[in-house]
Amino acid sequence: MAYVLSTCHDGITDTGLASIGRCLSLLQFLDVSYCRKLSDKGLSAVAQGCHDLRALHLAGCRFITDETLKSLSERCRDLEALGLQGCTNITDSGLADLVKGCRKIKALDINKCSNVGDAGVSSVAKACGSSLKTLKLLDCYKVGDESVSSLAQFCKNLETLIIGGCRDISDESIVLLADSCRDRLKNLRMDWCLNVTDSSLTCVLKQCKSLEALDIGCCEEVTDNAFQGLGSEDVLGLKVLKVSNCPKITVAGIGKLLEKCSSLEYLDVRSLPHVTEVRCSEAGLEFPACCKVNFSGSLTEPDVLL
Repeated sequence: MAYVLSTCHDGITDTGLASIGRCLSLLQFLDVSYCRKLSDKGLSAVAQGCHDLRALHLAGCRFITDETLKSLSERCRDLEALGLQGCTNITDSGLADLVKGCRKIKALDINKCSNVGDAGVSSVAKACGSSLKTLKLLDCYKVGDESVSSLAQFCKNLETLIIGGCRDISDESIVLLADSCRDRLKNLRMDWCLNVTDSSLTCVLKQCKSLEALDIGCCEEVTDNAFQGLGSEDVLGLKVLKVSNCPKITVAGIGKLLEKCSSLEYLDVRSLPHVTEVRCSEAGLEFPACCKVNFSGSLTEPDVLL
């Protein structure tokens, strides 16, 4: 049984959720994203009555706090997917409480949860290491190398990792991640990770053979060397690559990339001063027939890395 109430926005209140908790004991999927009147009271009622809940989406529910996570931990132990994007009252303590009981989580979205840091992410990594496949940490500016190192140590099945805007993350932990998740990692977003350089990016490209989507936008230290470090045996399966605002990447680097990657479907090269449509044409670069190249922002971006 599933309920999607995210389109109701301000029409849904704690009273309505209390009714769901009382009457829908078999509920497995609930989406109340952007229902901004909801609080811990309503969500606790859902947790108390819907023990079989598998997926809960609370994006934009700004009044939700760690109390909701504690209630879920105690009563919804089969929870597999939890969306908390923009729930800024969630803290490390709440995540630690959550995974005391919810140890089967496959997908966790804590994008823009600005009070979450390394302690909370490490708690999740340790408790849900065998199940976790998707973790989204966009703009969680307190998250750093400790978090990514914990993911590398415990989460060998990780397929999607969003760490864009986590500016304290550096090569040290990305190298560990590339080695640990080499067989499973498919989608990696690390735009605005300003301490990421060629050394870790080359590791990702060489080791993560299942990688399909990569965003390194605004990683200003990345140069052509990241691609030129690829050997003759390295073949990339990338379908989506975003390198916008990486000023040290030139046409030579893009050319080297194209030699190794024939499967590209979308390439974002916006705001690269050395890479323009004219210069690519003059260099004789040949893009895959199905590849959309975004030089100016006029193309619709794929949502795989959101």
